[in-house]
Amino acid sequence: MEAPLIVSISGIRGLVGQSLTDEVVARFAAAFGTTLDSDATVIIARDTRPSGAGFAKVAAAALVQTGCRVIDLGKCSTPGAKLLITELDAQGAIVITASHNPHPWNGLKLVRSDGIFLNAEQGQRVEALFHSGEFRQADGGSIVTLDPAEVKKRHLDKILAHIDADAIRQARFKVAVDPCNGAGALLAPDLLAALGAEATLINAEPDGEFAHEPEPVPANLVQLGAAVRDNNCAIGFAIDPDADRVTLVGADGEALGEDLTLALSVQAVTARNPGPVVTTLSSSQAISDAATRNGCPVHLTAVGEVNVVEKMVEENAAIGGEGNGGVILTQIDPGRDAAAGLALVLEAMATTGQSLAELVAALPTYAIDKRKITCTPAELEAALAALLDRYPDAYVHPVCDGSKLYLSGQLECPWIHLRASNTEPIVRVIAESESAEEAARLCDEVEALFN
Repeated sequence: MEAPLIVSISGIRGLVGQSLTDEVVARFAAAFGTTLDSDATVIIARDTRPSGAGFAKVAAAALVQTGCRVIDLGKCSTPGAKLLITELDAQGAIVITASHNPHPWNGLKLVRSDGIFLNAEQGQRVEALFHSGEFRQADGGSIVTLDPAEVKKRHLDKILAHIDADAIRQARFKVAVDPCNGAGALLAPDLLAALGAEATLINAEPDGEFAHEPEPVPANLVQLGAAVRDNNCAIGFAIDPDADRVTLVGADGEALGEDLTLALSVQAVTARNPGPVVTTLSSSQAISDAATRNGCPVHLTAVGEVNVVEKMVEENAAIGGEGNGGVILTQIDPGRDAAAGLALVLEAMATTGQSLAELVAALPTYAIDKRKITCTPAELEAALAALLDRYPDAYVHPVCDGSKLYLSGQLECPWIHLRASNTEPIVRVIAESESAEEAARLCDEVEALFN
């Protein structure tokens, strides 16, 4: 059975040559271009997947037919491309990437003039044009390229300007990095050199030939763990293919939970710049605890980067992000940025003089369990109703994204979040508790509702 084309607030994703074809890419690019001014400047970038080069050419040609002037960045991280939108006064960008999805997938992320992904309403307008085929035809379009070294320099300069780089340099950390043959390999070596770190890099050829499944979750970080241990590194960083997520491996080679990247980054930023913190319903309580420790309020949003960023702008947030290793510091770029997360975690270690293990030990201990279920929308609706019946005294968070239930009736662990994925044809079940056993039991309970 052919995989569906997934169109959501997180972009467009499909199987290359099946649900995602040249025609699909061309129609989405033409639809996007039609929503912009007829002489708009639009950035095209791609992660390192082999299919990306062809799709980028197709997208650029479609944009030109709508009158747009295209700046092709070639291989580039998603955060690097988003940063360049405001730097070059562009009206938007198309990033060719399937983020953490496996090798056979690719996709498009559509970005507006402020460097933020399209929101639901804006995305629906593009999707409607995709289906109608009512694309603008205009003359004057063109394609130019930008020197990759210039792209890298602009991103690097922004990061270094908004972290305590001197403290990191003085610490002289030994680190290991696994960019999984993705776009993170383009910036990570230069960033670590600028921070005075001794770096061991694995899977660092930016060719998209992933050495392992690309999502930076513990099961895929065994090789990185060995590199950390073998080289006596203080920390390891795993970066996803388009370099907007980073997760951590401790000095013992063991992978840490994805949420800890943001928790430690929140701790570092709010210690020197107190202010509101924004994250999603699915993020660990540890992130909220890190914020409240420094007296900072926490705002939760529906899952999806654009939801977090728009709330950050509204609240003038100090920092935000998602519990999947996605750290957002809007002073650098308005979205998740693996390089920024890497730098902020090193800053937390350098400024406190504590090891990664000591920083983690200072946070309250929670266990989070995440499952995936394949089901129909009707089955999801029935499971949500059954879950609410099972816990009638639970507090249901007012933000609507599936349902998040705080089982004690208070905004604390344990909690369950059940929602449809934005990026895969699945339902996500997430539970967090003070013990791994209870988190697993809660997920088991939810899974049983689908049987």
